[in-house]
Amino acid sequence: MPFTLLAMENPLLDIQCNPSEELLKKYNLKSNDAILADASHQPLYKEIVDNYKVAYVAGGAAQNTARGAQYFLPPKSVIYMGCVSDDQFAETMKEAAEADGLTTNYEITKDAPTGTCAVLITGHDRSLVANLAAAEKFQASFLQKPENWKYVEEAQYYYFGSFFITHDGGYQSALLVSEHAAKNNKTFALNLSAPFLSQFFKERLDSIIKNTDILFGNEDEARTYSQQMNWGTDDIEEIAKKLSQLEKSNDKPRLVVITHGAQSTVTAIGNVSNSYPVIKVAESEIVDTNGCGDGFCGGFMGLYAQGVHDAARCVQAGHYLANLVIKRIGPSYPPMAERTNVPSF
Repeated sequence: MPFTLLAMENPLLDIQCNPSEELLKKYNLKSNDAILADASHQPLYKEIVDNYKVAYVAGGAAQNTARGAQYFLPPKSVIYMGCVSDDQFAETMKEAAEADGLTTNYEITKDAPTGTCAVLITGHDRSLVANLAAAEKFQASFLQKPENWKYVEEAQYYYFGSFFITHDGGYQSALLVSEHAAKNNKTFALNLSAPFLSQFFKERLDSIIKNTDILFGNEDEARTYSQQMNWGTDDIEEIAKKLSQLEKSNDKPRLVVITHGAQSTVTAIGNVSNSYPVIKVAESEIVDTNGCGDGFCGGFMGLYAQGVHDAARCVQAGHYLANLVIKRIGPSYPPMAERTNVPSF
């Protein structure tokens, strides 16, 4: 059976801890943000391993979402591509993905170690510092090999994170797959991923949004995009409507989905927007918020890829999976053996 959903982005091993506010100040980090590591951040990874209790979680936003989507789908429905090294971190990540039922098809490079992401939890916020390493070595030529491109041709749904567009191989791959989807009336989903992407990679981002049928983001990403466009509004519903009406390469309307932490999730198609309350979680039940957004997208895409194209039902599935993630360490899901009671939406 062919895979239903193909996801692609930067596979990273999350190194998660609960540091002091002083550590964030030391590295000039914000408590609720996602950035790419530069030279000043390189000592951070050793520092957290040496000084804090860390948890290692198979990460990379789109890989998290792919694992979440597989949660809702029949076995062997989701395949994920990205670039890793031939090291222990890659083995750990592959095993974790397989434990969640996800099929991986990694490109292997010897030019850099497997990418990592420092996940710094302070209160209910998380600061992500990604060291892409092997992840940014992904080549579009790997995707275009017949044995790999067949996954693109067979899939009906695609999910990409915008972190992929910061390096040439990822951007070229996103362009190829999004154009294929647009031409063949398939569904291409994209996540805005982080505020810095619309600030520093807007031209690339817009060229992919043009081919995008479902655009995800959170309130910070939406508002930053609005600022870059000089739309003059911070209102999430208005921004969602405007995002929905950006130029599109085919006639299918674009669905925009904006999450807003504990506040309602907003959807928009054209000039019509809707708002959906999240599932309330008691303060005592919250473990951390890392991966909640990825889990939401996983639930949404997992139902959507079953042919349920009702946004309200897909948002409900997204809220359900995010609600599970927030009660666990990092972007992790209940084990396969415990997935007998997944509700229908």
